[in-house]
Amino acid sequence: MDFKTFFKDKKNLAITILSVLLIASFSSQGNQSQELSQAEDKIEQLSQDVKQAKSDLKDSEVGKKEVQKTKEIENSAETAVKNLEKDQTQANLDLATSKVDAVTDADKKEKFQKRIATVKTAIEAKKEKELEDKAETAVKNLENNQSRDNIDDAKNKVNAVNNSTKKEAFNNRINAVVSAIEAKEAEASKQAQEQSAAEAAAQQAQQQQNQAAAQPVDTTTVYITRTGSHYHLNPNCRGLNRSKSTTPVSLSEAQALGLTLCGFE
Repeated sequence: MDFKTFFKDKKNLAITILSVLLIASFSSQGNQSQELSQAEDKIEQLSQDVKQAKSDLKDSEVGKKEVQKTKEIENSAETAVKNLEKDQTQANLDLATSKVDAVTDADKKEKFQKRIATVKTAIEAKKEKELEDKAETAVKNLENNQSRDNIDDAKNKVNAVNNSTKKEAFNNRINAVVSAIEAKEAEASKQAQEQSAAEAAAQQAQQQQNQAAAQPVDTTTVYITRTGSHYHLNPNCRGLNRSKSTTPVSLSEAQALGLTLCGFE
C-alpha cells in the first residue's frame, strides 16, 4: 500500500466527517452562525495541518534520497581506493582521486586522501626505480660497448632520473667512458698519422728505387773507402793517400750510395 495515498485519503475522510458532525452539532443549537464560523475555522486548521504533514513527508523523502546519494558516493570512493591499494597503477590513482573529490564529508574525504597519498608515494617510488634501472642498463651498455653511438642513449636515460645523488654517479661513469673513448680516438689518430707517414716514406723510397733502376747501369770500376764521401777513378788518386784500404765497385753502385767524384780527378 502506498503510504502517501493512504495518509491523504484518511485525512480527507476525517475532515469530511468532522465537518458534517460539527455542522450538524452546531445546527442543533441556537447560535448557528457563530458556531458554523468556528467549525469552518477548525476545518481550515485541519487543512493546514494536512498540507504541513504532506510537506514534512516530502522533505523526509528528499532527505532520504540525499542520504542515499551521499552513501553511494562514499561507497564508490571506498571501492575505488581499495582497488587502487590492490592494483597500484596511474589509471587507478586518477580514478580514485576523482571519486574521492566527490565526497562531501570532510573527515571521510581526508581519510580517503591520506590512503591515496600513501599509494601515490609508492607509485612514484616505483616509477623512479624503473627510471634508475633503465639508466643503469644504458650506462652498463656504454661501459661494455664504448662507442659514441651509445653515449647519447645513456645520457638521455640518466637525465630522466630525479635522484640527484644517483644522477651524479651515473654521469661520472659516463664521463669516464667518454674520456676513454677520446683517448682511444687520439691514439688511433696518432697511429693513423704515423702509418700515413710511413706509407709516404715507403712510396718515396720505392719511387727513388724505380728511378735508379730506370737509369742505365755504368759498370766502370771506381774505388771507394769505408768512410769516404767520394769515389775515385784511379786507385792511386791523391785523395786515397790517407786511406788504408779501398774497395772497387761499379760507378753505378757508387752513385747509388750517394758518392761523388773526387775533386783531385
